[in-house]
Amino acid sequence: MEQCQCLRNLYTYRLELKADCTQTKMRPTVSLLFICFLALLAPLQCGTSSSADDRRWLVSLVDLVELDYVDHCEQRANAAWNELTGNSKGLATKLERDKAFGMFVCQQTTDIKSSLTAHALSADDNVLRRKVKLLLQPGDTLLETEQWIKLVTFGDYALNKIRFATNYDCGTASNCTLRELHYNLARQQDEETLHRMKLSWENNLPDLHDYLEHVLPLLRNASKKNSYNSVEEYWDALGEYEGAILKARELWENVKPLYLKLHKYIALRLKGSDAVGKTLPVHLLRSLTGDDWSNLIESLLPKHAGIYQKVHANLQLKNLGGVEAFKQAAKLIKTLNLGDADPNIWSESVFNSTCPPTLVDWCKPNKVRAITCKDVSIANYIEAHEAVMKIVYKQTINLHSNNTYILREASRYSAVYEAIPGFVSLLSLNPHALNNAGLFPLEIFNYNPNQHRLVLQLIMALRDLPKLNFYLAADEWRIKVLMGAIPYAKIPSSWSDFRKNFSYIETSDGDFLGDPYMVFNKPFIGKFMGLILKYQIYQSFAEELVSDESDLLVHIAENNDRLVDAMMQGYGTVWPEMVSDLLAKREYGLEYTGLTDYYKFLDEYLDNQLDPSTDNEGSDDYIEPVINEPVPEENEIPSSAENQESVKETEKVETHEDINDNVIDTDGSNSKFIETSTVGVLEIKNPVATGDHNEVNTKEASYNTYWWIGIAVALAVVVILIAIIARKRHNHRKQLERQRRDNTRA
Repeated sequence: MEQCQCLRNLYTYRLELKADCTQTKMRPTVSLLFICFLALLAPLQCGTSSSADDRRWLVSLVDLVELDYVDHCEQRANAAWNELTGNSKGLATKLERDKAFGMFVCQQTTDIKSSLTAHALSADDNVLRRKVKLLLQPGDTLLETEQWIKLVTFGDYALNKIRFATNYDCGTASNCTLRELHYNLARQQDEETLHRMKLSWENNLPDLHDYLEHVLPLLRNASKKNSYNSVEEYWDALGEYEGAILKARELWENVKPLYLKLHKYIALRLKGSDAVGKTLPVHLLRSLTGDDWSNLIESLLPKHAGIYQKVHANLQLKNLGGVEAFKQAAKLIKTLNLGDADPNIWSESVFNSTCPPTLVDWCKPNKVRAITCKDVSIANYIEAHEAVMKIVYKQTINLHSNNTYILREASRYSAVYEAIPGFVSLLSLNPHALNNAGLFPLEIFNYNPNQHRLVLQLIMALRDLPKLNFYLAADEWRIKVLMGAIPYAKIPSSWSDFRKNFSYIETSDGDFLGDPYMVFNKPFIGKFMGLILKYQIYQSFAEELVSDESDLLVHIAENNDRLVDAMMQGYGTVWPEMVSDLLAKREYGLEYTGLTDYYKFLDEYLDNQLDPSTDNEGSDDYIEPVINEPVPEENEIPSSAENQESVKETEKVETHEDINDNVIDTDGSNSKFIETSTVGVLEIKNPVATGDHNEVNTKEASYNTYWWIGIAVALAVVVILIAIIARKRHNHRKQLERQRRDNTRA
């Protein structure tokens, strides 16, 4: 009878929803029709209590709940899209939908609990059991209605203000937008101006006291509502990895030495040897939160950095930003046989907003759209590959017939979902991928592969190592605050203190409030694990190659089953159980060695730079490539004013060498890249101007000629001396022979 009463309650609820839809002229949903069918079955179920009936009832209820979830997802996605694109009513609508979603989840969880009996789940009913668990523990949405509204209101208002504020300081006379702030922050050199720019951003962040007093404590309540004793245990469950925080600490201790070397190297290059080992202000890193140091690359390049110059220039000349960067990423993903991106993305997404990309998911096949910027940079190019792969990942999940809503969109933080797109972002800087995209020719790369790999590793390290540190710092700090490990009076300044000790970075007390995961109380543990795992995936494929020169992209395309299988499982399987197959190993587990092995050349380079006893000006094995082929005609440069401005900015970069002396291939084909003897080498110390190369070569040729003449003269003198000595010895021998004969006669 309780089952029938529950069904009647659901039916009443759906009738009320139908009435609301009629008043607001919304279309009736599929689940509204489905409830009618269930209502007809209700009389048949009343009075029965067999295990088969219990299971049928539970399956029907779960199906109904999932359909309702899809309806809410579509409504929230529409509202989120309107808010992100600047609709005047977008924020209000989004907030309304978010509030309604929390109340809906609480109600559905209550209905599932009341319908769950000892006979409803059999021992081998793994899929249904998995769905029920995910529905009973949906995360923060189980908060009391008032508390849930407080959380989403704080987060929605905070992110909306940050995104649409126009009072940022870009170092110019007038105020600017967030997109312009990011653009100028990457190019600003003056430390005082950088500090002023960051302060203008902090002025648009939400109130720190409000967060500490009313929002962060909601994590304790959420953990209790989901039946966990502590926030750490709660986050481990959401990350579906037992002891996740402990494992993250262990992994970090092994990655930390490389992070510290990179930090010291930055201090050495930016502020001199006296700053090595000391904290650095976050604005000096040209970063707002300190989780990405990519903007520093121009100041940190090693001696032979021609690959950076050419990739950077070709990105500008090909205009590979915004939609073009996304399309190039889709080409790489297709080359890997991982799937085709929905073509509607190019026309229905927005590419003139802010970076990094924000994805909006309608929880339906081929219905994911992106909001991103059109600015051209290596960092945005890498981000585009990760974003497109996440879209393709969601499409792949939908291909599996068993993946109903809850197994596609569960409120869990999967490292596999983070790792596979991250793995593709690593491949975006693979030599063969750069060659295919027309950004750097493979034949030139093979002249000095180790030096080129060093530069590419530096680019990626500036992006990933700070993220890894920030993820763990954010989770560790929140756990310490909530556990009472920090005295109450010191909590307001505890974030900046924690970052000084943990990250060696000087930040403000509340700059973390610019991150969506922080304002919505989400854990970073899934992102941390995913970043570690992506290097393990890379290592697993790289170890299978015959040589370092083999085409990794072709190998992955031919052996991508383990990637596709992992994506298709969605949340139907706990992600740690997929790691073994994903890495093609019998054992499974997260290891730091994939990351540290990837950065082998960078690690050695940092050691050499930081060791004062090392002669960094000594000789190396760099080979200056010379290709004796006719120089092709100059390719056409994009004519738009914005692209021309970008190219001009590229020419202004202090590279100690005119980058336009190099012939740059700007078409989309894989034709051979013709290059003169100048390879865009960026000399950090004692640079030689490009115009002096002919004079230098003439002097070297003259010196070589004189050297060989000297050798020839020396050899001639030696031969003459040997001949004279031999002649004298011969005459002396004859004289002795003559004297012996005279004595005999006597």
